Amino acid sequence: MRPGRLPAYLPLRNLRLSLFREWNRDFALLAAAMASVGVFFGVQLTLFNNFIVDRLAIEPHQLGYLEALREVPGFLNFVFLALVVAVAPSLTAAACLCIMGLGIAAYAGVGSVPELVLFSVIWSIGFHCWVPLSQSMALMFSPGVEKGRWLGQLRSVESLAWLLTIGIAILLFDLVGYNGMFILAGAACCLGGCAIFLASRGRPSQVERSFVMKRRYAVYYALQFLQGWRKQMFITFAIFALVKVHGMPVQTTMVLVLINQFLVTLTGPTMGRLVDRYGERACLSWSYIGLALVFLGYAFIPSRGVLYVLYCVDNLLFVGGIALTTYINRIALPEDLKPTLSMGVTWNHVSSVAAPLIGGFAWHFFGYQVIFVLGSALALVSLGVCQLVRTEPRSL
Repeated sequence: MRPGRLPAYLPLRNLRLSLFREWNRDFALLAAAMASVGVFFGVQLTLFNNFIVDRLAIEPHQLGYLEALREVPGFLNFVFLALVVAVAPSLTAAACLCIMGLGIAAYAGVGSVPELVLFSVIWSIGFHCWVPLSQSMALMFSPGVEKGRWLGQLRSVESLAWLLTIGIAILLFDLVGYNGMFILAGAACCLGGCAIFLASRGRPSQVERSFVMKRRYAVYYALQFLQGWRKQMFITFAIFALVKVHGMPVQTTMVLVLINQFLVTLTGPTMGRLVDRYGERACLSWSYIGLALVFLGYAFIPSRGVLYVLYCVDNLLFVGGIALTTYINRIALPEDLKPTLSMGVTWNHVSSVAAPLIGGFAWHFFGYQVIFVLGSALALVSLGVCQLVRTEPRSL
């Protein structure tokens, strides 16, 4: 949470105009659905680590296999692509968001790690089908040719919803607790499903392949594979380390994520424009260098305040996700785009399944620092691979 930086003195009205200008109906409905996902993760990613430590006293190796199982539904993208041939993408997306909502709402009744795993897998099924759908619908519904700009705006909408949700959590947490917030997230996600249900219901004009494996897309697949490792290492263990090792309370977690999402929301459109202006290779390179330094900081810096800053820096470097999407949109043949996006998500999840398992047991036997040293090394490997990103447009 996987966006120019606006000067602080600009009024919010200008931010609103920059987001809504030139939006068409389908793009607006997609933005509403993206906002519901922002509410979902505003609760799930903000409260999850404190929840599992406070209520379940979970250990690192247990978190490792929980996250590994939660990532397994990422391999359902082949099934999903076969489904959208017969069902309109907007209908499939609506079902995905409702599944996400029901899964997280069920957290309110969780009393054991196996129950937590079960409901995590349920909402993960919906989310991992939603990801390639949202990417392809964003490219299809965006009204301009500069795709990075529109993807950045969608990311800002999601981040703004996330931001508002954290603010609500700070105000209401003492009143409704974990259970109330999980139910709120579930209801919002189902409403997002209702919004995207109303979008255009066009279907593919021809039967698409469920996946594409071509040499021309090898760099994209490799970067997705490496991103899965790096992303899952940080998502799984960064906040968990702050809670488990450094004793960060839930109120501090909410404030930290609130500040982080405020920064991401303001910088969202700029990140998209940077990709359009400087190209994918340059933006990916900057991102990976920064991520390598962030991981090393988590491994060796004991100051909790510095680690808070590094957490925000990592989330500001999500430009890599936008760059990968615009890169494959630029080089892929039109008939390859959707199945290639899906294949990229699948490669991402091959590593995402292995990363928390290995990381959890590495923490258990060798200490948490080894996880972040490995993450830094993977960021440097990604830096080398992204130098192979092609700069010329696709040949049609």
